[in-house]
Order: sequence, then C-alpha cells, then structure tokens
Amino acid sequence: MGLLDILGFNRLPAGLQGSSLIIMDAGQLSRARPFLDTLRQQIGNTALLLIGSERDIDCDIPHLVVADDLQVLRQRLEKIAPARIVMLGLSARHAPLLKDQKAPSVWINARESAIASAGCKRITVSHADPQLPNAEVTGDPLSGLGQLPAHGVNTDICHRFKEQREGSRWLAYFAGTGESEENMAYLLFNRAIRHKMGLMILAPRDQARCEPVYRESIKFRLQTIRHRRLSTSFVPIKTRVYYVEDPQPLADLHACADFVIAGGTMHADSTAQPDLVTPMLHGKTVIVGPAHRDQPLVASAVDAGVVLAADDENQLYDHMRTLIDQPEYGQKMAEQARNWLTSQPGAAQRVIQLISNI
Repeated sequence: MGLLDILGFNRLPAGLQGSSLIIMDAGQLSRARPFLDTLRQQIGNTALLLIGSERDIDCDIPHLVVADDLQVLRQRLEKIAPARIVMLGLSARHAPLLKDQKAPSVWINARESAIASAGCKRITVSHADPQLPNAEVTGDPLSGLGQLPAHGVNTDICHRFKEQREGSRWLAYFAGTGESEENMAYLLFNRAIRHKMGLMILAPRDQARCEPVYRESIKFRLQTIRHRRLSTSFVPIKTRVYYVEDPQPLADLHACADFVIAGGTMHADSTAQPDLVTPMLHGKTVIVGPAHRDQPLVASAVDAGVVLAADDENQLYDHMRTLIDQPEYGQKMAEQARNWLTSQPGAAQRVIQLISNI
C-alpha cells in the first residue's frame, strides 16, 4: 500500500467498487443522462468513470473523474474491480484499458476498426459500418429518438420549381431557421450563387418572425417570391429566393430541395429546434452548423458522420459547394443518413438489454 492510499487520497467514492462501470468522456454526461438513468434503474449497481479535467460535476450517479492518461485510468480501473465494463462512445486509443481485465466488457457506439480487437464480449454500432462488419447494429442509445413519425412524401409542390430544374439550378432549403440565422443564410447563398446559380428556399421556424425577417431581407436585393403570394404556376427562372411564411408546406418542400441546411444549428442565438428527422426521411443530405450540438439527435448524427458538420461559416459554404458540384456524393450521404435514422428508435432499450446480458 502506497502513501497516498494510507492518507486516503486514493480512496474511491462509494458505489464504484464491484459496479457495472461505464467509462465515457465527461463532456458527454449531460447528453447521456437519460440513458444512464434508465440503465441504472434497470440493472442496479451502476457507476461512472469519467474521462476529463472538470472536477466539479453535478451527478448523483457514483462517479470518478480521471484525466485522459491511460496509465492512470488503468490504475483506477484495477482498483474499482468492476463486475462489468461498458465503453461508451470512446475512441480506439482507449482499447488498452481492457487488456487483462477479468470483467466482461461491451463497447457501445464503436466507430473504428481497431476496436474489433479490443477483446470485448460485444460491440455495437449506431448503424451498419463496413469497418466493423461483425458488430451489432443497435442504434445510438444517446440519440434520444423514441419512434419515427408517420411519414409520406408529397411532391405536388415541387412542380413550382419546374423552370429552375430545366435551367439546371440547384435548390438549397434553409429549413426552420431561428434568430440570427437568416442573415447567415443570405450570406451563404450569395457566396454559393457566385459559384453556380441556384435558388434558396427560406423558411423561418417561428411564424411570428416571418414578416420582420422578410422586411430585413430586402436589403440583400435578391429577386424573391413569397409562397403565399405566388400567383403563377411556376417560380420564374429569375427568382433567387422562395420565401415561406406558412407552416403547411414546410415538410413537403424537403422533397423539392437538393440538400437541407438545418435551422437551429447555424447560430447560437437561435431558439429554433433543429429538425433532422424530416429531411432524412425525405432522403436529403443535411448540413448542420456549429450551434446547439448538445441537442441529442444532432450530436448523435454528427458523431455517426451522417450529416455534414460545419464549425463556421466557411465550412458551411464549403459543404454547400461540395453538394452543388457532387450531387452523387450527396445522394450517397442521404442514403446513409436514412439507414442510420431508421436504426435509432428503441436503441436505448436494445443496448440496456445487451449490457444486462453480459
């Protein structure tokens, strides 16, 4: 026994020894709480080994925060002597932690081929992954998706864009935008049409904001057709912006677009709730900005790589340009996203059942 043990500095918090131990990044705790609480209720003695530098963590689940140092983590793991080990969403660099462990282990949300040789009893993925062909497709238990809504694709409204399609114009849908996001949408669109001419469909989420947003948009001097005031069969070829003020066509317009930029993700000021489900069900590639990545489904989609994630305005533009130039790439991503989405409902219960059986 070392001096630190004698003085009590190495003493473990109550509830860790012999537990079902979940090892995860401390930064994922808030997003993971609903899953962890349900897991604890169903399998009982559960504790957390949180990897990070933050010490003041508000969590009623027994836990220990340890710096991301493999040697230190291994020492703590040996001291805890867990009954089972759950590696949750970690990278393959943490695989050495499982070497010589007697407790059975399961790796949840694996994303790297090297994890296949970590010695886990079970490995799960959020959707089918060619890098881990023998892993179990359970969905991501942190996605927070209970069930998918009833869905049907109505393309009737798309006839309005006949002239745009005949003119080989691309259509980008800025769907459900919130505060401070419309200005960014116009700036991105202006950059994109200098690369290749297209049309922007713009639909603020909050109907009360539609009129003031429209008045503010006049400064951009782009030819605009307002959905509720369209008096012809087709949107004229000279139109640059199709502005939507009514909630009724918001879902159907996804069928008309080449790709979707998710409102609620472009600016931190936005209070709009991001909607990834509707565009994915419509088979559209989704671009998400840097804001509100703590939203569970957004975070899960970014982790799974089924959306194009941008950290700033330049990356948002780069993603748009890629989809404009390479529509086949967008189609491939959209197919992956839809397959991922359909794997998510019920993921938490599937993973809890798997953990309880190891």
